[in-house]
This record gives sequence, structure tokens and C-alpha cells, in this order.
Amino acid sequence: MRAPALVVDALTARPGGRELRRFWRAFVAEHPQACAPRSRTRVVVLLIAAVLSGLAALIAVLGTVSLLTRRQGATPGELIGAVAAAVLFALVLIALGRAAVRTGRRRMWPRQHWALARFAADNGFTYHPGPFPADLPTWSYRGRLLQTRALRWVTPDGCRIEWSDFEQDWGTSAYHTTQFGGWIRIGLGRPLPPIVLPPANGDARALAEGFGSAQHAPVDEDDLSFRPAVLAEMNGWDGEVIDDELLLTRSLDVVTTDPAEWPEILRTTILVIDGIEQSGDRPGAG
Repeated sequence: MRAPALVVDALTARPGGRELRRFWRAFVAEHPQACAPRSRTRVVVLLIAAVLSGLAALIAVLGTVSLLTRRQGATPGELIGAVAAAVLFALVLIALGRAAVRTGRRRMWPRQHWALARFAADNGFTYHPGPFPADLPTWSYRGRLLQTRALRWVTPDGCRIEWSDFEQDWGTSAYHTTQFGGWIRIGLGRPLPPIVLPPANGDARALAEGFGSAQHAPVDEDDLSFRPAVLAEMNGWDGEVIDDELLLTRSLDVVTTDPAEWPEILRTTILVIDGIEQSGDRPGAG
């Protein structure tokens, strides 16, 4: 498949105030979730929780110092407990801080929505700002899965492609965290067994944690005849076959207003599609 020539001018353009206001009114009318205060509220909550965790870590550190300087000394159990508490609260502080930063960065401004919408229109894609629930049943057991923005394209050959960023909330009542990342979804044209593909370096990390052993077990090579051709193009990505789609994921965002990122993202997508086509599992609309 020949890669189309990307038009990226919109990603760096600066629209006039009148044009931007006119766009934003129409855009919000069509996508009201784009201006929902969810991200701002979540950032505030995360920052408050991070501050409280930082104070708890500081108290634990001061308690450890107090035990070490206490005249009668401290028991090993007291020291271990104090140090463990300090480390735990420090780790929570780091996790919450990172989540606040990632969430804040994903809060899109009108000009960014304008840029992505224009970029999509210029290249024959469609833009869906989100956040909206993701249609990915195999991940539902881990918690709420949201797509924060998505670009979709149906190639001239009928192959369905989606580039999207996601947020996955998971954990227990005692510990809760959010996984951030982005994916490329490619329609395969026919359903295949739900398995995780190991990257080309041989690291068979399970992207969808919790899959049963049957889903990780080797399958008939006829069902995955495209695998050797595809793995060579998956450097830096994890791969998973879900029904009639190939899902490539990474911890970094995929949808961006940085024009330098898109040629490589498109190149990876096209090379994977070519690898599938060359081995007989031609992608298509299904």
C-alpha cells in the first residue's frame, strides 16, 4: 500500500480569532464533550491527593529521623515501618504527580481541536475529540476505558484504521491508578483468535493483562501467517489481535499536533498493513 502524502499545514497554522470562535461554536454543538470540565476537575483532585501524599511522606521521613535520634533508640520493627511508610507515600506522590501531568496535557484547547479537525479534513480522516467510552470489550475487566481523541481513516482498499489516545482506570478500593497511552487499530477483514503478539525483540509482554493461558498459547500458524512480517515493523509497540482487528499500543500518545510525529506514525501503520497483505491476511472492511 502506498502511503498518502500527509498535509500537515493545519497543525502549525494560527487561525484568526473570528474563525476560531466560529469553528468552536459549531464544534461544541456537534461534540459537547469536548468542553466538559472533567479534565480540569480531575487535575485538581490529583494535585490535591499528590500534596496530601507528599505531606504524609514528609511526616514519615521526619518520624524516621526522630526514631534514629531518639535517646533510647528505636527497635528494628519501628524503623522498618517508618521507612516503608515513607517509601510508600513517596511512590504514591510520584504516581499521582505523573497522572496529573498527563491529564493536564490532554486537556485540549480550541486551537488544538481546530488543528486536528482541519488536519483530518485535509487528509480524508475523521476527527472524534472525546472523551468517550472505548469499544474494546477485552479490556473492560480492568476498569473504565476512555478514548480521549481519535482519528479514523478508511483506506481506498477498505481497510479501517484508527489512531487514538486512551486512559484506562484500574485498581481496587485501596489502590487506584490510570494507564495512559495510544493505539493504532487496523481492521484485518476476518476474525482471529484473541492473542498477544510478542514484539520483534522477543519480549512477550502481555498487553491485555489477565488473559487466560489459552489466549497466550501458540495457535496454528495458518491463523497468524502474517505474524513474522508484522513483527518486524512493531519496534516500540505492543501488538494484540482482538477479533478482526490488530491493536498496536504504546505508553506514549499517538494523536498529536506535532507535525514531526505523524510521518512516522503513518509509516508504521502502512508498513504493518503491507506486512499483513504480503502474507495473505489482507486487511479490509470485514
